[in-house]
Amino acid sequence: MKNLAIKAYVSSPHLLGCLGLTCALLIAGPLAAQSAGADDDLSAILQQLTDEKELLTSELEQFHKTLALLQSSNTPVGDDSNPAVRSLTEEAAVLKERLITITEKEVSLLQRQLSTYRSESTVAVTEQVQRDRAMESKPLSIQKARYNEAQEANSVDRLQGLLGSYYTELEETSNIAPTDIEIEAREIAQREADALKRIPYSASKVRLTGAEASASLAEISQRLMDNRIPESRRDIAPIFAIRTHFFDTLIVSENRSLRPVGKNHYIARLRIQPGDTTLTVFSDEWTLRLPQHANARDFLITLHKPLGGKPELHVFAVDDLLTLEHAHLPAWLPDELDIPKNAG
Repeated sequence: MKNLAIKAYVSSPHLLGCLGLTCALLIAGPLAAQSAGADDDLSAILQQLTDEKELLTSELEQFHKTLALLQSSNTPVGDDSNPAVRSLTEEAAVLKERLITITEKEVSLLQRQLSTYRSESTVAVTEQVQRDRAMESKPLSIQKARYNEAQEANSVDRLQGLLGSYYTELEETSNIAPTDIEIEAREIAQREADALKRIPYSASKVRLTGAEASASLAEISQRLMDNRIPESRRDIAPIFAIRTHFFDTLIVSENRSLRPVGKNHYIARLRIQPGDTTLTVFSDEWTLRLPQHANARDFLITLHKPLGGKPELHVFAVDDLLTLEHAHLPAWLPDELDIPKNAG
């Protein structure tokens, strides 16, 4: 009878429920502690990133204040001729890149924390509902969990918006400032240009000889390294129109784009047919005549359009330049022009 009583008591639903609840608590205890420890580590990393971001933001604001003092009135940063302004702009771009890296890490960690929190909240609510049904206890209040979840989601949205503004500012800077490779190419070209003997030519002359073309390219090389001349946007390619008449018959009519190479200089390679050719860029026109008995030739077109100044356009045959001894073939020439460059 005693054994039967014990067996009946142990088999009772009430005791089994209590034993199950006790086991669940014993198992959940270490898991909860482990989860709490991971949350603490994640929170510490997030706080560290936030502190670093605030410091960088403060430095960036100081850069902007200094730029505002140095910059000429109503002059875009990229067009300012002050070397200190350009130097500060480049340093500010580096700070923005660091801010982007930190903010991307922060967004990634917050999204991971939010995903983990939602998963754990779902499991916790499910287990609590099951216990409520078994023990007829008061339902779990999840209002605070929902509030925290919404707060985390808002943080992610805010940081993603901040990233978007950082990307935009950095892209704007990259459209103006030359890259390290471009600066190196300019330095090489400048050294070569300094060693050349200068051949005078008229700035208003359109068709240049090989020697004049070499001198013209050397002058561009020096302008590209002149700190007094502001940089220009490189995401804008001017369109020029070509019209060629042969015996009063229009044989060529096309539009082409000029490749920007910096500081309001543009260049293109073009095959020109014999006859009278008109080149139109913006509202300016230049005329060029090739003998009617000649063959079509490849030419380079260079355009210098300084701010507030008169545009200067030159045209010269590629073979005239390449056959010239000691011609200036600068390293900054775009690869798509297919012009061999000096060794440097």
